[in-house]
Amino acid sequence: MKTSPRNQPRMEGQQADIAPGSPLAVVALFTEIVRQRFLPSNGLAWAWYENPTPREHDRNDIDAPAKVMIEPAFNVNTETRNVRPAIFIDKGETQPEKVSLGNFVGQKLSSGMSAHYLHGHMSIEIEAVSDQKGESAILADLVWFYMLAGRQHIQAMAGLHDLSEPVLGRTVPYEADKNAWSTRVSFAITVPFRWTTVPISPLLQEIVLRYRQSGDTNPDTYLLKQYIP
Repeated sequence: MKTSPRNQPRMEGQQADIAPGSPLAVVALFTEIVRQRFLPSNGLAWAWYENPTPREHDRNDIDAPAKVMIEPAFNVNTETRNVRPAIFIDKGETQPEKVSLGNFVGQKLSSGMSAHYLHGHMSIEIEAVSDQKGESAILADLVWFYMLAGRQHIQAMAGLHDLSEPVLGRTVPYEADKNAWSTRVSFAITVPFRWTTVPISPLLQEIVLRYRQSGDTNPDTYLLKQYIP
């Protein structure tokens, strides 16, 4: 079974086991998108750096922006999770939806390879966490309007089938730490999934046929010559 990486959400250099367009690939993609909003060159009172450790001269203004940590929500590193302010990117359930009978779109008769396609719907949640209620609200507001204004460009760049208008939630006590505050930005996306399958029986029959035509009397020797350089 193979997946097509063309026009599918996936970060360059991401772990090979993460399939293009999969929920984990999508979370990594939106993590990088949010980080782009808080680059030091953008002139905000908060900035994202690789190292989230606060600096003594941070004043939380444009000339000395405070550091903000931006990570996927499933990062279990304790030291990372204790950094404030922070923005966590998470996903909800992923629901596949058929667009054709059996998700079938075509077949190559000579090899038996068949092509398949469907839509995958998933929700994305971006949570701004801070020790201060106002800071949590402002960070979420920055993310919310960034996603709202750039949704069409993000959709086209990432190869998404659809990206809904984001919803900005209330600022409430943070579930994991009652001394902190949390504000969520949520939206839904639709990802196109494409893959091909090749039945194993024709491949085995082809190998047997080539072996018989070769005249070789030892199948082990034949396979070694054919498939091991």
